[in-house]
Amino acid sequence: MKHSTLILMLCVWLASCAHQPSRTYDLLIKNGHIIDGSGGKTYIADIAINGDTIIKIGDLSRTTATLVIDAKGRAVSPGFIDLHSHAEREVLKRPDAQNNIRQGVTTILGGNCGGSPRDVARFLATLDKNGAALNVGLLIGHNTVRQQVMQKENRYATTQELQAMQSLVEKAMQDGAFGLSSGLLYIPGTFAAPDELQKLATVAYQYAGFYASHMRSEGASVLQAVQETIDVGAAVGIPIHISHHKTSGPSAWGLSVKTLEMIDNNRAAGMDITLDQYPYTASNTNLGVLLPQWSLAGGQKAFVKRMQDPQIQQQIREEVIRIMKEQRSGKELWRIQISSYPSNSGLEGKTFEQVLQQRELDLTIENGAQLALELQLNGGGRAIYHTMQEQDVERIMRHPMTSISSDGRGVEWQKGSPHPRNYGTYPRSLALYTRDKGVLSLPETIRKMTSLPASRMNLSDRGFLSKNYKADIVIWDPDKVQDNSTYADPHQYSTGIDFVIVNGIPVIIEGKMTGALPGRGLKN
Repeated sequence: MKHSTLILMLCVWLASCAHQPSRTYDLLIKNGHIIDGSGGKTYIADIAINGDTIIKIGDLSRTTATLVIDAKGRAVSPGFIDLHSHAEREVLKRPDAQNNIRQGVTTILGGNCGGSPRDVARFLATLDKNGAALNVGLLIGHNTVRQQVMQKENRYATTQELQAMQSLVEKAMQDGAFGLSSGLLYIPGTFAAPDELQKLATVAYQYAGFYASHMRSEGASVLQAVQETIDVGAAVGIPIHISHHKTSGPSAWGLSVKTLEMIDNNRAAGMDITLDQYPYTASNTNLGVLLPQWSLAGGQKAFVKRMQDPQIQQQIREEVIRIMKEQRSGKELWRIQISSYPSNSGLEGKTFEQVLQQRELDLTIENGAQLALELQLNGGGRAIYHTMQEQDVERIMRHPMTSISSDGRGVEWQKGSPHPRNYGTYPRSLALYTRDKGVLSLPETIRKMTSLPASRMNLSDRGFLSKNYKADIVIWDPDKVQDNSTYADPHQYSTGIDFVIVNGIPVIIEGKMTGALPGRGLKN
């Protein structure tokens, strides 16, 4: 079926919905295997929808509707909610959000890792004006707020600066932000004192928000980082959420046993702690994480100036070697794969090992560190870091409070060499970790994609298939669902997601995009 035909069908259906008041329902999904998001057993039933709302679930065999979808042999679940996304800005540029929608994602929460749009109200208004294929909510980013007040300075905030940051957080919460996010691995957030985080989190808490943290360390100091996050929750009383939880690098392998124990102990003591995770053993972030963050304070010009001082340059180089040993690659330079490098796109997709081999250089960590410095001096970029162990990934995945998320972006087709999670997070969880390996049961996987993230966002009308809930629905084939994106060939859409419905409007019909943009900006 051609794309233009799908659009015509959708337009005819929408017109008939508006001009045929005698219809029974707008949309009827029949004979589906319902996985309702609760974690409970699957059952066969029909779903009736009017407008953007589920009206009835049950035996509706005698019911008629303007559009009928026969879901026989397919699973029907709530739309997947990506609690940790960085796709919000790209949705404004490419509102069809194909790499997200084709995974079955119907809602994303952006503004993670401390970075967000500064003006939440303006962002949501623009989204609603332009339209989008999925729903979008926002956190307000600590790094964004701090940079607006203090730029990229390496120091603690003054009383006046802290008050200015509190005002910005309060405005964002009033405008609908779901909470406060931090990215303590990155500048300028990494320069903040614990007191700063607690005072800003207090403002978010006053508006029923939560605190999500990309912690200060996911490597050798991960236990201290978890404790720092817990301390914010203990001091403020705010619900806390550990973003894309992992134990990264040789010095941290196996520490997920202790991090999860810390989470369980504090939950047992009454704290509200949740976490999310993407189902891969590699992360993806900027190349600057290979450098000591103090060297990046003040921005790129300040970094270049520091590198002109031989003594400071040597100090930076020594710290890069330490960071690579402890957190990133060790001596295995294949573990760092360049995913985006605007200064020379020819390096995209290549590992540090491959670059050094092309230059006929020894595969030493010292040469790897020199390459990292060169890339940063030329403007930096992003890399995929193969630094996790499968045992830790599966252990964290099994934890009952772990939501499945992507940490992904709205990538542009065939541009760069992005992490496969941008195309495959949700189908991979269903295919590899549920169907093939049995790490999770199917109802539990769906719960971690739907009702669990919805509860973290306090969404009272999404995340379940139930009467009076919004009609965000995915219809998919459990036997065929599959992620296809790989590290070597990332630009491949997932398959097996047959229908995606957002606010009662199909955005995918039989695996084809309809062109509809029924998504909305969501507010806390």
